[in-house]
Amino acid sequence: MMEMRSFLVCPKCRGKLEDMSTALHCKPCGNDYPLIDGVPQFDLPKSPDAANGDGGRDDRRKYWDLGWQARFEGDHAFLAALKSRADWSRYLEQEMRILGTDRHVLAVEADRQTVHDRIVLDIGCGSGTSGALFGYHGAHYIGIDHSPYAAACALRHVRGVGADGFAVQGNAEALPIRDNSVDVVYSNGVLHHTPNFLTAMDEAYRVLKPGGHAIIALYSTYSTQFGLMRLAGVIRGNLSARAIQRWMGEASEGAWRTGNRLNPWTQTFSKAQLRAVVRKYNVQGLTIRKNGQPIAEIPYLGSRLAPLPGIRRIDRVLEPLLGGMLVMSFTK
Repeated sequence: MMEMRSFLVCPKCRGKLEDMSTALHCKPCGNDYPLIDGVPQFDLPKSPDAANGDGGRDDRRKYWDLGWQARFEGDHAFLAALKSRADWSRYLEQEMRILGTDRHVLAVEADRQTVHDRIVLDIGCGSGTSGALFGYHGAHYIGIDHSPYAAACALRHVRGVGADGFAVQGNAEALPIRDNSVDVVYSNGVLHHTPNFLTAMDEAYRVLKPGGHAIIALYSTYSTQFGLMRLAGVIRGNLSARAIQRWMGEASEGAWRTGNRLNPWTQTFSKAQLRAVVRKYNVQGLTIRKNGQPIAEIPYLGSRLAPLPGIRRIDRVLEPLLGGMLVMSFTK
């Protein structure tokens, strides 16, 4: 069994953490991190009135936290019915068939062979379905999410599948994980929402063991989905780079919207940009592929076009050129 405290460090000074009854305490810098339902909270606002005091991080945390709460009451509500390992087994076996058909990162780069008996850090664990799948594959799991609600759900789901692991609330730009401690760093659809992306990449590389694998999926600039989204932004008068950046956030991630809140940050990447980012690290076996369904991903129209005969075959042909995700993997 994994010992949570043996992996965790203070995200501010990387000092050793000591157990207290309701918190983890960092003796070197004096910071305390509350434990809520077994989930350490490393990146909470200092006070209820601290919004925007950390460069907008509170806004981003609130957007995702309230969004995940809404989704667990909506399209993710079915997860509450998965009570036993048998329930999870039926769900995950069906899910794996779908993921395989879609050539999803969980069926290709992060498959059973890659994660079995490995320590896997899931940056942006969200609902915990990826954690449940990793646990089902025999991984030792660490989930981290900016949303306290999502982190708590991820822990519940990992335990539901009978897996070994834990979850924490924290920030990808300051991981509360010790250096060179995990075998696989996995992040799917998350780090493009991190304003300091280069810092987040440095952190992912820092915690990875020598010989470990990084598997990171990010939004692709050259895709039908984000190409059309940018075009729509220009048509609406967003002509500067800053205006387009704001538009990309506001126009995306609608599934997490609550009230009048809009996603504060989204960016996209090209293969050349990712190669330039990774060049600073000592890595081997770098691969970057496109994944997705270019026609099905067309904003507004895609869901109507996807069921039409022949669309899936066309998507397969277009995927390497116009897929919405870039899946990057390398070995440290």
